[in-house]
Amino acid sequence: MQATAYRDKILVLAHDPAIIAAAQDAAHRVRRAPALVIGSGPEVLAHLAAPGDGPGHLVCDPAAAGNSWPHLLATLSDPSARTGLVIVSASPGRSHGGRPTLPVDSGRMAAAMLKAGQQPGRLPRDAAAALRAGLSNGEIVVRYQPVVRLQDRRPVMVEALARWHRPEAPISPAAFVPLAESAGLSRALSVIVASRAAADLAPLWQRLRLGVSVNLPLALLQEPDLPLWLARARRGTGLRAEQMALELTETTSVQDISALRRAVLRLREAGHRVLLDDLVLHDGRDRLLGLPFAGFKLDRSMVEALPAQGQVRREVRRLVRHAEKRGQTVIAEGVSDARLWSTVRALGVHAAQGFLVGRPLPAAALPAWWAGWRGGGPG
Repeated sequence: MQATAYRDKILVLAHDPAIIAAAQDAAHRVRRAPALVIGSGPEVLAHLAAPGDGPGHLVCDPAAAGNSWPHLLATLSDPSARTGLVIVSASPGRSHGGRPTLPVDSGRMAAAMLKAGQQPGRLPRDAAAALRAGLSNGEIVVRYQPVVRLQDRRPVMVEALARWHRPEAPISPAAFVPLAESAGLSRALSVIVASRAAADLAPLWQRLRLGVSVNLPLALLQEPDLPLWLARARRGTGLRAEQMALELTETTSVQDISALRRAVLRLREAGHRVLLDDLVLHDGRDRLLGLPFAGFKLDRSMVEALPAQGQVRREVRRLVRHAEKRGQTVIAEGVSDARLWSTVRALGVHAAQGFLVGRPLPAAALPAWWAGWRGGGPG
């Protein structure tokens, strides 16, 4: 199925014939095409977790979703989600995740479809204090974006991504992650992400065999006690150090290469792989490529420029040759379509991450993504 065609799809999860009929009428008004009625919450979750952009809309009666409702809501509340959610009930009035519930009225349902989609929230006035409170009261959640091997399409890991879900609206990571660094809250944020990632991924290991990577800024990566608190984060979960990689994010320039080398070696001795994140063309970090990283990630901007810019393709070939001489892995971020997939694969890049592979998902949706990816995806 073409991605654009799937984006036009309207899914309906409901058992009440009146809701189904109203949703079909609303779909005809909006798309002039029938909606696809799905029978269960797990089936809808499989649609939402599938590689690609996902359907355009979901009309859902939470009662029909059953135990899958929290997972559906978590999947659709991520900033990367592109599926508009319209909640309908024969007995409206209850709040479902802070979202309005509509009565069985096809006109109002059609209007809601046209407006569906969430806007990211703005940082509150006293943002640092609000983030500190959010770290304490459970507003930080973690989503996982899959990474697959290009040669054989095998899923190999997921990247843990922090999300700030304020009651009013989710805050963009581009806004709150730099805030955490400037406010001295990076360590608290990273402890939450690492602890949650270990708890979420350990139970899935036997079935999915997915490791996880956690993003860390330079100052935190160089802290001498980092291996100790990472061990505390994993304690009791069963996740081993070699199953948790660390990504050095590009937020601070490296002044002391020797200190960074010692930090990478210290983490490697503790069992963690360390990746260099967000490499771009002419970014001035060539001097870091000689450090004992397990690999590095090509920034989305670099990957998107590959089809049109020969200079970027030559640079990626050079980086791949460099990595293969040292036993390192090269991961392409932002692989959003089949053309980019084919391009990075032809250039010898080892693994891919991006919307073509999978969007950031709650841990509960990863088995559905895994099943969908193994059954399809780019060849």
